[in-house]
Amino acid sequence: MRGSWSPQFDEERRRFDLRGCCEDCVYLVPEKGVCAHGFPSWEHRRAYWDGLREGQHVVFCKDFEFA
Repeated sequence: MRGSWSPQFDEERRRFDLRGCCEDCVYLVPEKGVCAHGFPSWEHRRAYWDGLREGQHVVFCKDFEFA
């Protein structure tokens, strides 16, 4: 699922400690830094989200499972 990044989204994700990145998902294989399902993960990583700016896409994984 894609959404548009905005300053409000970023402020709310930090204030409410929202989780949606690979680093918070049970399917991340930490030893390899990859998704156990083989999905590409670069758009789902915290570093990617932290670098987003107005109008860019926030990408949520359809298989995210909170760790």
